[in-house]
Amino acid sequence: MSYSTLFRVECLHGYFGGGLCQSLSLHPAGGCEALLARYQLLFRSNPGCCTVYAPSQSPLDLLRRFDETVPFTFSLKNNDPLLESYTDLDRGAAGGPADTLFHFDNAIDRQGEVFGATRQLLNDSSTHLTDAVLPVMPPVFDYLPKDSAASGQSLEVRDPLSGQIVWQDSASAPSAPIRVDLNGLLEGRYNRTMGKINLKPFYFSKRPAAQQWGAVSIYIGGQRQSPYLPVPCQSIDLAGTATQRTFTLALESRKTYWRYYMIDPAGKQDFGSYELTGTLRNPPSRNLPPEIEFLRMAEPATVDGRTAWVFEAQTPLPLLHSPSSLHLTLTLRPAKGKRGERTLALPFAQASGLVRSPSQPQSWCSEVFVYV
Repeated sequence: MSYSTLFRVECLHGYFGGGLCQSLSLHPAGGCEALLARYQLLFRSNPGCCTVYAPSQSPLDLLRRFDETVPFTFSLKNNDPLLESYTDLDRGAAGGPADTLFHFDNAIDRQGEVFGATRQLLNDSSTHLTDAVLPVMPPVFDYLPKDSAASGQSLEVRDPLSGQIVWQDSASAPSAPIRVDLNGLLEGRYNRTMGKINLKPFYFSKRPAAQQWGAVSIYIGGQRQSPYLPVPCQSIDLAGTATQRTFTLALESRKTYWRYYMIDPAGKQDFGSYELTGTLRNPPSRNLPPEIEFLRMAEPATVDGRTAWVFEAQTPLPLLHSPSSLHLTLTLRPAKGKRGERTLALPFAQASGLVRSPSQPQSWCSEVFVYV
């Protein structure tokens, strides 16, 4: 039997020059493998992406009869402890990694220009990921209404795409907690309401949040999903016709103030009258100027008993897996004229060297120690 691509999920990251994020991998979440098998779909995964294949020809014509309400949900596994250091993430007040995960889906048409191409996005590239943070709830938990006006109302758990009620119950007595039992549902995102009050959505999983970084839910369309799904997000339309789709999760690099400590181990060079300038060719962001100015601190620092002249970038720069993706060159020259100019291949900032910026207390600084 021959197969063709039905849909693809890719995770792109500015840290890797806008290429595939080598730190993330996708795997079918609870119940997804059975859904794939039901329609004879094949799943293949590589670092930073996954692809689902459908039979090119099927005597059963399974895709034309696709009538599921649930999406294909994939776990996003983080394989790099430093991922959250070099990624522009903001959980805000939504909770920490012990209680929450990042959830993304294709229920909204988010076409946008990222990393040099127009893509069908799973996240809003113009904002932080605060809205993608969901609390993770176990199969059975208690919910205590916080609003006294909600007493006696029924708690409803709803499908996030259609709004259909998939579970409901009410408290046995005023001010009593409601026992929520979701064992009959598949892993994924759900909405909840009580009366006319919309409560915060949640992600249901039998695995604790601490074991999960994120999840991606893909609705492919068909008879039950297409009426609620924008056309660019449908892999299968109402008639059952399949269209290959690619959905992109676009992550940005964390921006920090790069701070260089220039140290001469022999103690013979004095950089107290020098200037350090960075030049960007083909800047990855419109917000980055082609010339990056570094401010030399008035007083040198002492590092391991040696004098260190400190130069700090006046513009926050994105962290990079490889400096070549920025085409960044750094030039050290005397402050007066170009005599004695030296073009230096300085090391780039590392995610492991983050500290709070001494000159910008609300921002991050990346310290780089250079022995010349």
